[in-house]
Amino acid sequence: MNTAKTTATNLGIIGTLYFSQGIPNGFFRHTVPVIFRENGLSLEQIALFLPVLYIPWILKFLWGPIVERFHSVKYGKYRSWIIPLQLIIAVIMCLLAFWKIDHLIGFFIVGVFLINLFSSMQDVSIDGHSITLLNFSERGWGNSVQVGTFWIGYIIGGGVMLTLFNLIGWSNLFFLMSSIYVIAAVPIFLNKTYGKKNEKQENKKSIQRWITVISFFKQPQVILVLFIVSAYRIVEGFIRSILPVMLKDWGLDFGQIGLVLGIIGPISVLLGAIVAGLLINRMGRIKSLLIFGGLQLISVFGYVFLSINTDLHSMTKMIPFIVIDHFISGLTTVALFSVMMDWSRKSQPGNDYTFMDCVSVFAMMLGTGISYGISAKWGYSINFIIALPLIIISLYIVWKTYNKIKKNNHWKDLVKS
Repeated sequence: MNTAKTTATNLGIIGTLYFSQGIPNGFFRHTVPVIFRENGLSLEQIALFLPVLYIPWILKFLWGPIVERFHSVKYGKYRSWIIPLQLIIAVIMCLLAFWKIDHLIGFFIVGVFLINLFSSMQDVSIDGHSITLLNFSERGWGNSVQVGTFWIGYIIGGGVMLTLFNLIGWSNLFFLMSSIYVIAAVPIFLNKTYGKKNEKQENKKSIQRWITVISFFKQPQVILVLFIVSAYRIVEGFIRSILPVMLKDWGLDFGQIGLVLGIIGPISVLLGAIVAGLLINRMGRIKSLLIFGGLQLISVFGYVFLSINTDLHSMTKMIPFIVIDHFISGLTTVALFSVMMDWSRKSQPGNDYTFMDCVSVFAMMLGTGISYGISAKWGYSINFIIALPLIIISLYIVWKTYNKIKKNNHWKDLVKS
């Protein structure tokens, strides 16, 4: 097989896997809070249950050593995880298809938790498999395919699926998503080229995976690094996690929420990410963090304005506010992720970046819980009013802490390398 054909095959395998991952991610992010609300759960109860569902993603750094250590050499280190997990997730989706929206919410919660658990383990496997498949010159395209296909899946899961809800019903939605998951497993099942030549070397390294977690914490001022990630990301959870329930309470149905938050919103995020990619090197890291983060004040002012003007609570009138907010979210995400890449040691970038990402998810879930709690007690308008000083405090923490880290030779050398 020639090199171009091999590269195309590998990119196709990676694309189908990340595409299938994006579908449940988008679907559950926008559906779960609405279903909780539909079942009569209070905002306080949602504040408790919703973050719990994402614990597996917070603990994702723990799955890496397990995936690396235990696998089948015969079927491939990562294939022996990816294919079974893909099928297990498909089976769970089929089981959820028999659940009725107004019955036994506990069954739904367990199902979503298990999908998050197996998806987080699969994410580690897919990342490892992608690195094994692609050589250095192919990884630029590989990352483009990864991000692009994931967001296409996210838009389909969070937007298209929800807009189909009223047409095909709950059960058929889950059977459809399950079918897509099974089909997405076919390319990697048929492809037997999974980098056996690298596996002996990787097996030796896998024994040291737990040591790398410890070494991450031995870096000077690493707590300050995690503090910046947490301070910056908590705002994301505080502002945007409340949106699905808020729109539900304001009268939008599943289809409208899917269109606004599952299609229009993610497209706006992508546009913001593209703009951030063009600007971030010119502006520099700290300016990007502060300026893009400061733009979130515009988002919050917009939501405060929406909250106190009930005559604007229609889908078409809310779309401009959602577009501006999600565009800004794309800017802030690229700014933070670029800094996280800078601070990942070149000897073990995957471990360092994954750990920072886990802390990032924890901060978002913390912001989510606080946001739902405040909204339950004082309403959505007060929640967003409180978000204004929270953003300013967050940016102050980032500014002061970043300058401290910048003076440390260890982190200086990482950025330059």
